Amino acid sequence: MSIYDKPYMFNIVMNSQQASTFSSANTNDKTYLFNWTNIPQRRYKITMYWAGKNNADFVSDDSPQVFITFGDVPCTYQAGAIDGSFVSYYAGTLRPDTHGAAQISFVADGMNHNSELYLNSVPTYNQIRIQVFRSDFVTPFTTLAGSNLADYVCVLQFKEIK
Repeated sequence: MSIYDKPYMFNIVMNSQQASTFSSANTNDKTYLFNWTNIPQRRYKITMYWAGKNNADFVSDDSPQVFITFGDVPCTYQAGAIDGSFVSYYAGTLRPDTHGAAQISFVADGMNHNSELYLNSVPTYNQIRIQVFRSDFVTPFTTLAGSNLADYVCVLQFKEIK
């Protein structure tokens, strides 16, 4: 068990190249196993950081939208055209980052880019699922030029809240 000091803070790092065997082969839908029993039972604010590899066929209209399922009820709601609001696993959007000629990757830099997520308690389900969709929130993400999202590292930073 890890040793924690107040306030309770920790990071979970997920690498798309090291996802569970339960995952699809598609980078846009990965499942990771995580043992929550080492984490103190508290309420947490979560900030998402993301660094992707090169998506060489990036088109300026590409807009990857990230959804994260912890197996627990999130504190995010989505407005809808039919029922008005529903619980959503929406975590945020990725933005393109240029780092050389024709070198584009998708990133999210935490608090400066997306809203924080909140969990009222530590999940008990041992899987974390990350899905990336197009801007319609339904179609699995591919660049408009047709390729899947490149491999990535996603870091979720948890901080205790009162």
